[in-house]
Amino acid sequence: MQRGIERDYRYLLSRIVPRQLLPIERRAELESVLARGDRFDLVREAYLSMEELARSGAFLNGAVSAADGAVSISYRSTLQAMTITLAMTSVEWERVTGARPRVEGILPSVFAGIISSLTPNDSPKTVVIRIEELLSLAGRIFDGAQGKLLFVKSIPAIPELCREKVAFLPLNEALKRKLYHSCLASGMPHTFVRITNGSAAESVFAIDAPAKSLLMFPLQAGDVKWAILEIHLPGESPPDRNALSNFRILADGLMRFLENNAQLEKMVSIDRLTQVHNRNYYEMQVPLEIERANRNKMTLGFLIADIDDFKKVNDGYGHAVGDQVLRLVAQTVRKSLRKIDLLFRYGGEEFIVLLPGTGAESAQRTAERIRGIVARAEHTLEDGRKVKVTISVGGCIYPQDAQNESHLLRTADKALYLAKEKGKNRVVFSGE
Repeated sequence: MQRGIERDYRYLLSRIVPRQLLPIERRAELESVLARGDRFDLVREAYLSMEELARSGAFLNGAVSAADGAVSISYRSTLQAMTITLAMTSVEWERVTGARPRVEGILPSVFAGIISSLTPNDSPKTVVIRIEELLSLAGRIFDGAQGKLLFVKSIPAIPELCREKVAFLPLNEALKRKLYHSCLASGMPHTFVRITNGSAAESVFAIDAPAKSLLMFPLQAGDVKWAILEIHLPGESPPDRNALSNFRILADGLMRFLENNAQLEKMVSIDRLTQVHNRNYYEMQVPLEIERANRNKMTLGFLIADIDDFKKVNDGYGHAVGDQVLRLVAQTVRKSLRKIDLLFRYGGEEFIVLLPGTGAESAQRTAERIRGIVARAEHTLEDGRKVKVTISVGGCIYPQDAQNESHLLRTADKALYLAKEKGKNRVVFSGE
């Protein structure tokens, strides 16, 4: 906005402020103020209108600057290249705002403590608990507010641990709901809606009787949409400037937490040598897969594979070549599995495969397929040499052959031992 215009509030309200984006009540008040023409009323109405537009997400409010008895505040449009700056005296500022104290400096330190306490040893369950701790801060920002987090990006193990404050809905499903589509696709920093029967029905979360409105922030990093922070508010009016600012801090804190956790999860769940899941992740995932099988009344295929005579590879070619062979075998097996199947390096030259929803016949076919693919493959080493290896596979099915995690491992391991005894490079299943 040009210099001079920023002080001409009548021109600002009549020509610059996008009145079509204001609620009907605010527009009516604006027209009334323009008719009266009192300077202070014009100043106050400009501030209230711009704050309303900022709460709706049409504008971003910037920092307040004060010098020599004058105060200015800028608002940047999220819909077009436009900035509106309000300028007033410090006396007008105090009268317009009521000189409300700002609530700052408390939440960032709380976020820092929770986020920094995340460690590589945290389980998915602990991560969800930490998220709930952050969400509980909503009530400190605004009395009666309840924070919820809706994941739209699948994070391993998290969907299985959803609770009252945390839920999961695939992005493509969330975009089908009008309530979430506006938040995810509009590009606005936040969305405010008053609760109606329709919006209440579209929310993934149960909406308690006191809640009258929803404030939603998309949590996005680059092109990746992670989640929606959904705040349930007890009133029908948007929160004030200070509360909105702190809710934005909450959204930023959650986003940083999720990004940090994704990096930590990769560090603790992926075997650095073979780039498949490691034993630590296996121990977290097996109970969840068993629980899923029980809940959906499905079976779970369990395979344990071991590279035959791997010691000869290390002794004949050296450990560096042995590492290359491990990588090549792991990637060969990975490429032959479905996307929902899970491959783990259990230890040394042993790998475990989980086959969700797979019965005995299908699991045996899968085991035979990966055995054959490895046996036929001629692995080219980095120096151009070629190496051939075989694997032996032992398998069983949950819950027919084993009823818990440890029993699954023992049963499949016993079948693997028989495969080795029968000459290696073969598949043996429990009961054969």
